[in-house]
Amino acid sequence: MNITYKNTLKLDFNERSDNPPAWLDPITIANSTLWSYPDKSLLEKIICQQLVIDKEQLLITNGGDEAIELLFKSAKINSSDVILPLPAFSQYIQAETSWRLRLNKVDSNDDLTINIDATRRCIKKAKSGDIVIITSPNNPTGETLSLQVIKQLCADAKQAGVIVFLDQAYIEFTEQAQQSLELIDEFNNLIVLRTLSKAYGLAAIRIGYMLGNKQLISNFKNIALPFNNSQPSIDLAKIAFTKKAQLEIISYRKVIAANRKTITNYLQQKQLQLVESEANFILITGNTLKLRLIKAACAKNNIDIKTGLIGLSINQQLDAIRISIPHNIERLTLALKIALEPMLVCFDMDGVLINTQKSYDQSTIETVAFFTGQRISNDEIKQLRNSAGFNNDWKLTRQLIKRRGMKVSLEEVINKFQEYYQGTKKTTGFKLNEIPLIEDRNRQKFFIQKSRTLKTAVVTGRPLAEAKQGLELLGIKNTLLISDDDVINSKPDPEGVIKAKQYYKADSCWLIGDSADDMLAACKAGAIAIGIGDKGLMDFGADLVLESVNQLGELL
Repeated sequence: MNITYKNTLKLDFNERSDNPPAWLDPITIANSTLWSYPDKSLLEKIICQQLVIDKEQLLITNGGDEAIELLFKSAKINSSDVILPLPAFSQYIQAETSWRLRLNKVDSNDDLTINIDATRRCIKKAKSGDIVIITSPNNPTGETLSLQVIKQLCADAKQAGVIVFLDQAYIEFTEQAQQSLELIDEFNNLIVLRTLSKAYGLAAIRIGYMLGNKQLISNFKNIALPFNNSQPSIDLAKIAFTKKAQLEIISYRKVIAANRKTITNYLQQKQLQLVESEANFILITGNTLKLRLIKAACAKNNIDIKTGLIGLSINQQLDAIRISIPHNIERLTLALKIALEPMLVCFDMDGVLINTQKSYDQSTIETVAFFTGQRISNDEIKQLRNSAGFNNDWKLTRQLIKRRGMKVSLEEVINKFQEYYQGTKKTTGFKLNEIPLIEDRNRQKFFIQKSRTLKTAVVTGRPLAEAKQGLELLGIKNTLLISDDDVINSKPDPEGVIKAKQYYKADSCWLIGDSADDMLAACKAGAIAIGIGDKGLMDFGADLVLESVNQLGELL
């Protein structure tokens, strides 16, 4: 069964994209105060009451982004250096170029956790007035530092005269939200950032806030814009701190935690690596090919995920993707299974399972020579096959003849071609030159050992009789064969792939092929398109190009 999702599921910026807060539904914006400059005094009072802090310890900002920009502004004004443990949120990395700040980046541990010992050493070497940025839960890994570790970092920083900027944009997803507020009174060198953009589900209203020592907060207020929040945003934010909203957020957090555990366990079973996350997202590393398949499967299901991450490590070159955990994981789970656990794998036969350079390709060469007197190269055959519409060798051969100014009917081409391929009473035929491309261990694995959980089909442009010959050569019996005689429309039409999907009732499918027509057929059928051999297949929709079919062994 195919499920088509027209709406985009945004899982790339960690918002509540599939579960807006229910308490927002009956809200309307009062327009009676829109004529005046915004007044956030009541919101300040509400937050202070809830967090049990003084007004002077709070600065409401335009999202967490403004708090970060104020930090950079302060660092620039005071010529402060910034210590930044990796992995880090990309906005912090960009300070190096956007604000021309001196960043002392501390490389991560090999498992992409924050290197606490190295960070402490950097703090102890820093000059008074420098800043260390600690993000917990960290973005993009979701790692949450214990309060004990954060206290140790704050103590080291205090001794060195260093300011700690603690980014807690995702703190509501942990059990530390209330307890960590005690740090504000304990350390006068600590600034905490929080936001309503994540757990609260209010990214659009751009409300964040900074907490900390009165003098530090005063310093930031002095460099902030006087009216940095709109009145409608302030009014909505007030409601976010009501008991009803707070209870809803707790309920939402529990669902996300359970979903995160489910997704994490599944990915770990598929031998992918994840840092333990307490946030509403996960960072996935490991086999690059698997990551690319996840990206492709998400794209086919209209799911946005975060790729091209920066700031993971200084010394490691890593491919990684970050995925926000949705409230309803059905769609994401389906995409992951398409990428990592397909129900059906369709194989093209020629150039994928069987080397046909000395059979079909040689028949093409001899047929063209027969009609034109000219000998063509294997490269010319390959180039034409890699353009759309020439997966059929007879049509391909006729086109090569046509290029040389000769007009020959398709029937004439077929008759001559088949003489070379099948042989005659006087010749043996090039078909005897065919050899398998798939290694025996993979043939056993794909078509026999995994047959209970993995269905296979061979969808080929060969006529039925020659397709059966191919299966016999390969020693493959228990697979669905769809030859060119079994369809009305040949590839690039997806008819053959769709037939295979319908036969097995498969909602997740890969097609492995070596031609442009294979890739086009896969895309039209909603299958993952895996090309073999030629990177140019990416131009025709290939999600991944492997060197040979045997590379599938590390994916299945």
